[in-house]
Amino acid sequence: MSVDRSRLYTRGDDFYELNGSVSMRLSAGAAIEVCRSAASHGLVVARVEGGIWRNPGFESRLDCIWDGVDPPVDLERTSINNAAAAEFVASMGETHDVFILTAPPFGHRAKGG
Repeated sequence: MSVDRSRLYTRGDDFYELNGSVSMRLSAGAAIEVCRSAASHGLVVARVEGGIWRNPGFESRLDCIWDGVDPPVDLERTSINNAAAAEFVASMGETHDVFILTAPPFGHRAKGG
């Protein structure tokens, strides 16, 4: 099964089941779930991009970008980073209703990095 780019995903589990990273549009609630559980899946939230859902479609917003740490990082730093990512999504959830997460493995260097 592959990610449907014209769909807004509302369950955090879909992110893991579909290997969603930067191709998946998540509701604020689902994005917060993923941020909170990413470390237990071996992932660090390196970037959050927010926007507005246009059904279907994602309108990105320059006023809703958060950059976290780049791998490699340890589990403690990953957990702190991912909690900050969840807080960012929660703080932006009033004005932005869709989020894209970049979440590589925390123990490996990101491609191009």
